Amino acid sequence: MNSYDRRRASRLVGGVLLLLVGALFVLQNLGYVRAGRLADFWPLLLVWVGLARMLGHRREVASGLVIFLLGIYFQLGRLDVFWVPMRLFWPLLLIAIGFGLILDFLIARRPRQAEFGGHAQVGPGGQS
Repeated sequence: MNSYDRRRASRLVGGVLLLLVGALFVLQNLGYVRAGRLADFWPLLLVWVGLARMLGHRREVASGLVIFLLGIYFQLGRLDVFWVPMRLFWPLLLIAIGFGLILDFLIARRPRQAEFGGHAQVGPGGQS
């Protein structure tokens, strides 16, 4: 994926997160929910970076997944949804890193079209 596509993926993720946070604060202003303060949402920056890496960088799924999961972990703690002590969370982080590394390997094995000059056209006799 080229740098233009990576920027587009990052903007998409950032736009979705901003829409969600903005809608949450509108609902708070209308009295429907208690969202807290804007400072309570700093972990969404980690979520944004993690998702952008997973979507925009072909070979950075593992690091993106780890950053994304850390963002979710910290965000849920900030919102008092639930808190898992780090001694219980870090094994899950190891599993996520392993899963991400496997995904990196599988994604890297897929041939890219550009490596083969686009779509191959096969003529009579099976030769291109």
